[in-house]
Amino acid sequence: MDFKRIISEQNRVFTIPKMIKDNLLKKFPTLQMVKKEDYSNLFWDFYDRSAIPNQCYTDINNDQILDYALLVKDNDNLKLIIILSSNNDYSYWISPFSIENIKSDGVNFCVSVKPAGRTDVVKKVPESLVIKKNGFLLKNLEQDSFIFYETNAEIMTFKLL
Repeated sequence: MDFKRIISEQNRVFTIPKMIKDNLLKKFPTLQMVKKEDYSNLFWDFYDRSAIPNQCYTDINNDQILDYALLVKDNDNLKLIIILSSNNDYSYWISPFSIENIKSDGVNFCVSVKPAGRTDVVKKVPESLVIKKNGFLLKNLEQDSFIFYETNAEIMTFKLL
């Protein structure tokens, strides 16, 4: 298997290779991939139906090899898995907390790339985050909710709400 830059193309939309997803589900059999039909009708009012909102890829640790993010269901809980690629293997990070409880009307979260740079958040006390490498951004509909990024070989979380 080529671990350098693996992206498959389906109908001109780039997705995480099936083999990587299959290996993940074998390793964690209680998890299920979030599918397009799991999304709420409200979600599709904001996003194009050709989008693949439950997965994305970028290099979050600057090793020049693609890393992947996937939204998964753990019973009724929505979680994010980050798959870190190395020269000949993968390691998995699963969010230790539930992003949301999946309601009967469907999922409203999507994952995308968060480019390196500064993010400022005004809460009770203003906070800033500067990431020097790309990360992953979770959105609830169009509202930025979490940034997941790598620093010193550890996945960190920055809550935006």
